[in-house]
Amino acid sequence: MITKILLQQTIIMFLLMMLGLLLARKGLLTERGSGDLANILLYTVVPCVVIRSYITEYTPEKVRGLLLSVVIALLAFAVAIALPAVCYGRRRPIENYSVAFSNAGFIGIPLVSAVFGTEAAFYVASFATILNLLQWTYGIVVLTGRRDSINLKKVFVNPVCIALAVGLVLFFTGFQLPQIVLDSMGYIAGMNTPAAMIVLGFYLSKSSVKEILLDKSLYGCVLLRLIAVPLLTIGLFRLLPFCRGEIAMIVLIAAATPIATSTAIFAQVLGQDYRRAVGAVCQSTLLSVLTIPLVIALAEALLL
Repeated sequence: MITKILLQQTIIMFLLMMLGLLLARKGLLTERGSGDLANILLYTVVPCVVIRSYITEYTPEKVRGLLLSVVIALLAFAVAIALPAVCYGRRRPIENYSVAFSNAGFIGIPLVSAVFGTEAAFYVASFATILNLLQWTYGIVVLTGRRDSINLKKVFVNPVCIALAVGLVLFFTGFQLPQIVLDSMGYIAGMNTPAAMIVLGFYLSKSSVKEILLDKSLYGCVLLRLIAVPLLTIGLFRLLPFCRGEIAMIVLIAAATPIATSTAIFAQVLGQDYRRAVGAVCQSTLLSVLTIPLVIALAEALLL
């Protein structure tokens, strides 16, 4: 059942990405427009998704589940970071970053919500927050090779971390926002999947789909991200009795998503090979339509 829902959702996301590609090819979506849409996602849509995920009734069970999701997420990140560090080290920063970080925010959250319901975003939000913190610290060091390039202000004063703080306050205090605010946030959060995939479609339009899929130089890092990382994560979860059940599956879906869109953004900002990063993001996103359902089908048999 999980695999069927996941397959349907990944196909929907693929079609939305193709819409972005078509809009870009027809000149209806420009580079400036896609940049503005990406800013709307980063500064408005994703924070609303995170905050809404924590607007739920406080119970001791949910607190325990939240803490468990954090522990399991840290284990998943340990696998995702260790593998490319061993395979690439400092020699190939784009590949290292690509394998380490998944697209949990833009793809993981909607996939988890589609499979387990909107309340499941409560548990995947912690994964997305840890991902965000690691991208602004370890990720920048990987891409620049310099530890002094970390900006601590940007690490903690960014939209996702601020949204997490607001969400946790609402969760633990039980403070009720006005219904009109909740409804407005719901409409904004609903933009997450279509807007993110349309932006990815624009990135895809910058190169030939055929060239991206046939670029053998990217196969290594893409297969590590889509196949090796999820399989090693499943193997680790199998060894630990507490890494079973729905929360483990939620974390695994987030960990099995393709290369993070931020790979291209950070590569461009930090003077790395931007086009190669875009190719890796697009190739992994296209192939994830096949790999995510297969990986989760295996996990469903082993972890549930």
